[in-house]
Amino acid sequence: MKKFITNIALLVFPLLIVLVATNYFVDAARLFDNEYEKTMAKIISSGQNATNIQNYNERLFQKELISDSGWQPNLVIIGSSRTMLITSELVGDSTMSNNSVSGASLRDLIAVYQIYKDSSKLPKKIIVGIDPWLFNESRKDERWRSIEEYYHKFITKRDYQGIEDSNYDELFSLSYFQNSLKALPKTLLGQNQVQPSKKKYNYAATKLTDGSLAYGEKFRSASQKEIDNSEDNFLAQEIYGLKDFKFISERRWKIFNQLILDMEKNNIEIEFFLAPYSPKTFRKIRKDYPLVLEVEEKIRQFSEVNRIKIYGSYDPKNYDLDKTFFYDGMHAKESAIETIIEEDNDKRKD
Repeated sequence: MKKFITNIALLVFPLLIVLVATNYFVDAARLFDNEYEKTMAKIISSGQNATNIQNYNERLFQKELISDSGWQPNLVIIGSSRTMLITSELVGDSTMSNNSVSGASLRDLIAVYQIYKDSSKLPKKIIVGIDPWLFNESRKDERWRSIEEYYHKFITKRDYQGIEDSNYDELFSLSYFQNSLKALPKTLLGQNQVQPSKKKYNYAATKLTDGSLAYGEKFRSASQKEIDNSEDNFLAQEIYGLKDFKFISERRWKIFNQLILDMEKNNIEIEFFLAPYSPKTFRKIRKDYPLVLEVEEKIRQFSEVNRIKIYGSYDPKNYDLDKTFFYDGMHAKESAIETIIEEDNDKRKD
């Protein structure tokens, strides 16, 4: 029996070493260090675009970009991937920094804002992208925890003394091992490393020097049929962030008010941006998620009372945007954003 156990141990131990080593050194989702995010920030701070970006922590990247860069923007955009395509050209401000993160929660918006406060780099103006899921109490997303100390500091007004969340259980994960094995060839060939670029549009996704995003070639060049098929698959499930959206959370609304009030106390000009959904997606929203319309109305009333400019609408019809203005069900193309900004600015001139 002892010999049998010894033989099993001799077999299992090398396999365990391979498992742990592959998960740690390949690190498909970049869980064990933030060198990738630091490299991205250094490239952008040097005045170049960062391309070939993939599988990185967007929240940690924002922390690196804001904290370690010597640049202080006059205009900052905070929001989700639905505001990530807003460029300095579209808003007419070369000093802009787009600090949007995918699937942004209210906690994300607050944390990014607090990073600016801690870095003594508060801008003169902030455009806040407001998605309806910000006020959905049922929506759960843990990605904000990468920068949770900043959220807690904003809420409590003191440094956060939390317990560091460790990812090291993933070292022994078989599913993570499978992902790491898939990434191994590119890792060995150096093909999954971020690269500097002077071009805006590249084969892979690119973070521009103003913090905005340029999609990769495959996503940008998708045919309308491919986009339609993708949207149909998207609509076959619950619309992102809106599952079990039964009421507008008063708790989250109060926290949102707290954020806006803090911006006003710091003499920051505030503007809101409501990114539209595609026509087909919005028809489903109108039918199945009527609270989205109530969120927009509530935001419009709030902006009127507080004299805050508001751009956009969840309803694409308000700007005559057909399906050709969208990459998918919830991400508008640059042409749609340009149309929204131009039309709203023209209305204010009248």
